[in-house]
Amino acid sequence: MYRLRPSLTCGRISSFAVAVLIFAGCAFATTEKVVYSFGAAPDGFGPGTALVADSAGNLYGTTGAGGTASCGCGTIFELSPPSISGGSWTETTLYSFQGGTEDGAQPGGTLVFDSAGNLYGVTIKGGNNNGTAGTVFELSPPTSPGGSWTETLLWAFQPNGRGGVTPGGLAMDAEGDLFGTGYQGGANRDGVVWELLKPRVGFNSLWVEKVLYSFGSVANDGTNPSPNIVFRDGVIYGTTTGGCCGAVFELVNHSGVWTESILYRFTGVEGAEPIGGVVLDPAGNLYGPLYGSGSDPCSCGSVYELSPAAVAGDPWQETTLYTFTYHGDGGYPGGRLWRDKLGDLFGTANEGGIKTGVGDQTYGTVFKLKAPAVSGGAWILQPLHDFGGMPANDGSLPEGQLTLVNGLLYGTTQLGGNNFTPGGGGTVFSVVP
Repeated sequence: MYRLRPSLTCGRISSFAVAVLIFAGCAFATTEKVVYSFGAAPDGFGPGTALVADSAGNLYGTTGAGGTASCGCGTIFELSPPSISGGSWTETTLYSFQGGTEDGAQPGGTLVFDSAGNLYGVTIKGGNNNGTAGTVFELSPPTSPGGSWTETLLWAFQPNGRGGVTPGGLAMDAEGDLFGTGYQGGANRDGVVWELLKPRVGFNSLWVEKVLYSFGSVANDGTNPSPNIVFRDGVIYGTTTGGCCGAVFELVNHSGVWTESILYRFTGVEGAEPIGGVVLDPAGNLYGPLYGSGSDPCSCGSVYELSPAAVAGDPWQETTLYTFTYHGDGGYPGGRLWRDKLGDLFGTANEGGIKTGVGDQTYGTVFKLKAPAVSGGAWILQPLHDFGGMPANDGSLPEGQLTLVNGLLYGTTQLGGNNFTPGGGGTVFSVVP
């Protein structure tokens, strides 16, 4: 979401990488299928976030550009599965953002559903501050079949930036309140975690923002939180991309005051820039990707595990599970990981893959990181798909988290596909886990 890496050539595997890298070969049978290729306006362009699904298997997501508005400010779309096996999916643009001070622009982050079927999300532009601060919106389904979805602007971030700007993806609690991050802004201009309180009868008739924490408030604090936070048992977990090499944090509510603890600060040896956030297992271990390279010049990102201390007060323990080398396995994992019941991790690498032999061009990968059968064993990376980009009518530059629906993993690529706009309009794809 924040930057794209220039293509690298990692011609060797370092001794450090050998110690943590076990790669289950480069030859594999692809199980990927392009579900939909985005084209020129009025279609959306450039999906870059995770998808969500309803009970019928319809997929919902956002594109950062395109749509019917003249500004090309992005869309919310629905993809409906085919009625017969082997048929085509049907894409419907549910809403095109208008931008400016009255509406959002450039939706980012993953949508969330409430129990009534309403969708909630954020835009990184639009709203106040001359249309640059970002918004939070609700998209409500039609009241009758065939009707239009209705967008409502719930919150526009303020011109002074103290409530945060450039908002990230949402989490929702049991009361329907929304939680998110501002990559910038806040009391120290280093980003915030915020809560948007749902209207309550007898208390507030409108949504109200509350800043839970402003980064940079203490020495050696993290800065610039990533857009992916996790809300579990009243605790918020997330990552910051700034503050040296990035950090993992938790926020705990103590009598109405949210207190931040840095669980781990990355040193650069294991990697840097944890833009993908974290995923938790039942034991409270955290897993995440590191987008940036480690101290070795041939590392191209990594996957880490962060384990709680065995003794209260001791530091959390970081373990590097896998280090990417760009060729064969991919490079620069940016999206949040998905974890299955067996403990295996699935994700995407923005770039890298198997060399094509034509200008050494690579387009990113989907990977599985298989958990060891015994405690302390090695994690094994298994490539699930090597993207071929427009030359192969395939996607390129995958970034969002994968989503499991009816036994298949679905994801998005920002570029590529078979609609031959410059670079391709991006795709939605499926892959067999």
